[in-house]
Amino acid sequence: MFVIDDDAACRDSVRELVSAAGLAVAAFGSAVEFLAAFEPTWQGCLVLDLHMRQMDGRALQQRLRQLGIDMPIVFISGSVDIPTAVQAIRDGAVDFLQKPYPENKLLDAVYKALRRTSS
Repeated sequence: MFVIDDDAACRDSVRELVSAAGLAVAAFGSAVEFLAAFEPTWQGCLVLDLHMRQMDGRALQQRLRQLGIDMPIVFISGSVDIPTAVQAIRDGAVDFLQKPYPENKLLDAVYKALRRTSS
């Protein structure tokens, strides 16, 4: 799975939590960095921050759809409005969690997203 967040502390926290749960994880500081590194063989899900510089999470979600890349997304955000969250879910996001979120909620959302990749 992949975590994309421009907040290093949040990115590291998610990476450590997911790693401790026994999942392989790669972390990126921006959507642009993720797209530059992306390999078509990559599988898994994204834990994606909504608000980032250069390209925000919704823009990355839309870009992935344009490229035909179907990776389930769990959005995380410190602030979110309901219409944005609803549209992200309509566009295929698995879940939308507001920071700070309980660790078990994030892990539940990640497992749900990963189940989508195996079905």
